[in-house]
This record gives sequence, C-alpha cells and structure tokens, in this order.
Amino acid sequence: MSMHWREKQIYDVIKQGKFTTSEIVSKVNMSKVTALKYLESLRERGMVDYESVGAAKIWFLKNKEAKVEKKIKVLVVDDDRNVINIIRDSLEPDIFEVIEATNGKEALGMVFAESPDIMILDVMMPGMDGYRVCEELKKHGFTDMPIIILSARAGIDDKLRAMDMGISDYVVKPFDPRELKARIKMVLKL
Repeated sequence: MSMHWREKQIYDVIKQGKFTTSEIVSKVNMSKVTALKYLESLRERGMVDYESVGAAKIWFLKNKEAKVEKKIKVLVVDDDRNVINIIRDSLEPDIFEVIEATNGKEALGMVFAESPDIMILDVMMPGMDGYRVCEELKKHGFTDMPIIILSARAGIDDKLRAMDMGISDYVVKPFDPRELKARIKMVLKL
C-alpha cells in the first residue's frame, strides 16, 4: 500500500505513541487542515484511529500487529531495587513490560499514569505502606486491577488483612521468582 510521503511522516509519528491532532501537527510541520486530511485518509484505510477526549482527538495506530504487541504491564512497587530487578529479569520481556515505583506515592502516580494490568506490591515501605496504597486505589475506583502482595511479613494476620482488602495473592519474601511468575499468570488467567 503506497503512502504519500507526508502521510508517512504522520504515520511515523503515531508509531511512537498516542498523540492529539495538535501534537501531531507540531511534529510534522504542516497545517492542521492538511494533517487532518492525511489522518482521515489513514483512518479510512484502517491504519490509524482516534478516540475523542473532550474536544481533542487522540490518534493511535490501528494495525493487526499492535494487538499482539500489547504487553502485560506489571507495576512492581518495592523500596529495594534488587527485588525489582529480580522480578524484571524473571519475566519474559516479549510478554511483560515491567514498570517500577520505589514507594507508595510513586506507585499511585504510576497507576494513574500507566494503568498497569497488575501490581506487585511490597507492604513495608517508607511514607505510605502497601495497605495504604490499596486503600487509596480503592478510593479512586481502581478496584479491578489485580494486586499481589510481596512481603517479608509471613504472619497469618497480614495475610488475612490482605484478603479482607481483596488482594489477589500474597507471596512471602524471600520468594522464588518462578513461583511469582506462575502466580502472576494465574491471577491474570494467562
């Protein structure tokens, strides 16, 4: 399928992510009218699509490959970088995208910004512990995201508290990354 070079310019921008019409225009150096003409033409051929957010149109690629490329976003929240790295190394990079936060506040920001598919959450962290993170998420309506608690606290009280909060699973540290991966897949029903 041949593409006009200006059209290809636009297509190459959208390949990098989701952008509003104005953002695309600023990147390709053409008038909004011209850009929209090419965007509509790409849309008619099923190559891009948009979602309306208020008055803005957010454009994104719409190709068969994109569906396969959608990786499972795993947010790992732990104040110990080693733990984050162990988990990152144990998950297949072609299936999982690991994003990280090292404290509770950062974790909340990442959930709002990245909409992860699942969260692996440490309980004992400075500032805001894992349970507070769960409470804050509930308050903001994030009730569907599965959460696996990863904690050094092995007591039954902790596990029961997590279950009361609707946590999907509870893994005790030190953990075997293979088990954690299996539990992630089980929780996500992969």
